[in-house]
Amino acid sequence: MAYNSRMLAYSDVNPLPIAGVVFAWAIPSSGKGYELPLFEISEALENPDLSIWLHLNLSNSQIQRWLKSTPLIPERVVEMIQEGVNLSRLERIEKLDDCLLMVMNDFQQEFGEAVNDSSLGTLWAIITPRLMISLRNNPLRTTDKLRYDLRNGQINPVSAIELFHELLDLRAEQLRTLLTHLAGDMDDLEENLLKGKEFPEHENLGRIRIQCSRLRRQFSPELIALHRLLKRLPYWFSNEDKDSLNDDLDLLTYLVQEISSLYDRAKVLQDEQAAHVAEFNAKNLQVLSVMTVIFLPMTLISGIMGMNMEDLPGLKGSFYEVMVLMSIAGSAVFAALKLKRII
Repeated sequence: MAYNSRMLAYSDVNPLPIAGVVFAWAIPSSGKGYELPLFEISEALENPDLSIWLHLNLSNSQIQRWLKSTPLIPERVVEMIQEGVNLSRLERIEKLDDCLLMVMNDFQQEFGEAVNDSSLGTLWAIITPRLMISLRNNPLRTTDKLRYDLRNGQINPVSAIELFHELLDLRAEQLRTLLTHLAGDMDDLEENLLKGKEFPEHENLGRIRIQCSRLRRQFSPELIALHRLLKRLPYWFSNEDKDSLNDDLDLLTYLVQEISSLYDRAKVLQDEQAAHVAEFNAKNLQVLSVMTVIFLPMTLISGIMGMNMEDLPGLKGSFYEVMVLMSIAGSAVFAALKLKRII
């Protein structure tokens, strides 16, 4: 096959830099897969009976130079990676035996991070019938979990295509876990609001709403990309692979709907909180208004009786005149407020 012959021709001329390899996994045509020692990668690539997963560190300068010269990756893919394409994208590339490229969002893996952290990174996945190459700049949860499951025998894919489906399933599981934690936080906030004893912190609601907005913006394009891929699958996708891809699409559709639902819940809860705060403030103002009305006669009487007009020049014996002036001033203020429709 042309794809294999080109790999054989260039394997020695363009050796893979070991320093940039994060993980390598070999899948024999018969038997159980195993972790591939780094110094055996070049030889394994020449073996037509092996399917291989290469997980590479894109921030390594040697890997970046290798991408430009290797025949394993089409030039168009290399150009897209160099341009930093970070939008979710699936497409066929009619080079090297119909290569499939996926640019997907994944959750960054940081030491000591919170479970509900939604920091996203970009993962490039390049799939051929017997080779999957994944590249990332920073550690990502899905690839780390896939590597862990392979090492512990929890999954045992028999081909690079099945490994690709496992990658999609694990990424969906990471997203589902995050949404479960966000939904739990929303339940607690709604419960606090319904009890009426305390109002949810505005920062928590804002954080959940922003997270949901970002997740929806990042994962929604993948639905379109998967739909587009299903309409023009590579020839090496079997009917079983197509069914698995349909399952992946259904699951992602459900998760995106959950994201939208959480976003709407956060928005409604913010509006509900604002209504409760307004009602709380209105009740407090009503109490203050009642107290003001109760003490108004006392204040008025004490104010009038406290005016020592006998001791002020020009005001001796002018009590009634002062009362008239006060009445006129009060009426003028009332008329002005009524004219401006304030009351």
